[in-house]
Amino acid sequence: MRTDADRTGDDVRIILTVDLPRGVHIEPHVPAEPNLIPTVLEIDGLTDVAVEYPEPIVKDLDWRGLRLTVLEGSVRFVISGRARPGGDDVAATLRFQPCIGGACLPPRTVPLQAPLTGSSSYSVLDALTASVPMLAG
Repeated sequence: MRTDADRTGDDVRIILTVDLPRGVHIEPHVPAEPNLIPTVLEIDGLTDVAVEYPEPIVKDLDWRGLRLTVLEGSVRFVISGRARPGGDDVAATLRFQPCIGGACLPPRTVPLQAPLTGSSSYSVLDALTASVPMLAG
């Protein structure tokens, strides 16, 4: 996970990029089916927050004959808002359910804290490999 933040006065724009391992997908913010778990990004440290979620791709899941919209590969979220007085960073929580082929793992919650200027890096892979070590390689 990488963040790149740009602060102009009180206005803030943060780009959060999540690189999912090959073969892993997550559901978009609005899943194709009501029983699927959406990807949700919660932001703390900004007011007037808006999150642009990435556009999903349509994928044929051969194991069930389904066509779903999913997120895979390099996934980019754009966050905009206004910095709180005296705030130099923003905290966020990314909630998602990783799936590999026909198997979905338990939902994950990854906290992160990003400076309001510059860049930072976090590992979403740590949240995935806790129960599926093969993803680390």
